[in-house]
Amino acid sequence: MKFSFLITFLIGLSLGPVDPPARANETLGSWEIRNGIFIDSSDDDTTIARYNWSIFYSIFPKRITQKYIKRLVLMTDGEDEKTGALGALNDKNTEWQLVIDPIDVNFTDMDDKTRINQSIYTLVHEFGHLLTLNHTQIRPGRKIDQQPNEPYVTLEGTTNKKSYLNLFVNEFWDGTLLKEWDYIQRNFCYTEQKSCLEKLYGLYKDNYNDFITDYAAESPEEDIAESWTAFVLGKKIENPETVSELKINFFYQFEELVYYRKVIRKNIKKYE
Repeated sequence: MKFSFLITFLIGLSLGPVDPPARANETLGSWEIRNGIFIDSSDDDTTIARYNWSIFYSIFPKRITQKYIKRLVLMTDGEDEKTGALGALNDKNTEWQLVIDPIDVNFTDMDDKTRINQSIYTLVHEFGHLLTLNHTQIRPGRKIDQQPNEPYVTLEGTTNKKSYLNLFVNEFWDGTLLKEWDYIQRNFCYTEQKSCLEKLYGLYKDNYNDFITDYAAESPEEDIAESWTAFVLGKKIENPETVSELKINFFYQFEELVYYRKVIRKNIKKYE
């Protein structure tokens, strides 16, 4: 069975400035999710894991979570570092695990609105990955070089032509931007993280109005997840003036995503 962090941890919602991590990742435990049901184990952190899963399951559409998420992992590297991740559990992209840092994703103190808002942001972002990278969106396979006028290629495989991600890339990542990003990936990101993040932050600064956040410049996959999060948590931009604002409105063309937005917004009202 394959497991890899196909989506990196959501790092403080920022690429820069780049500093060494505060501590190494520490895995606290892993729990099976069966048709949306949390399966108890003898791990010490089972109680907090069950609580975190109950929050996630209460917010997002049941059909999607039951179908895809099969494992919950708690992992930490300290406060306000890496907050969450999503990873495929098999080569077909049909089973996924949700990874969260319980220090950062924390709903226990409802008076801490900053922490609650950050927690919701992280969960909505990771759900965006689930929507855009599952097997209905990506044809699984080994990564190959991106070819001109061909569907966008991810670590998980090749996007379907009508997938959310491929349509998003076609509309917002023109050939020059995609080539520059791919150059950074091939020449910096496979060797040394600090240089990689510095180059990606430079890409963001050079295209400031194109991205919702600097973290969105890390990849088209993170860009669509950040834009999805803004779509869910924010308002429709009536007169968009920048590419980043157009990205927020991108999702309104999909009836199912508008419905998911409605469901999620209704379910997070209790935390406002």
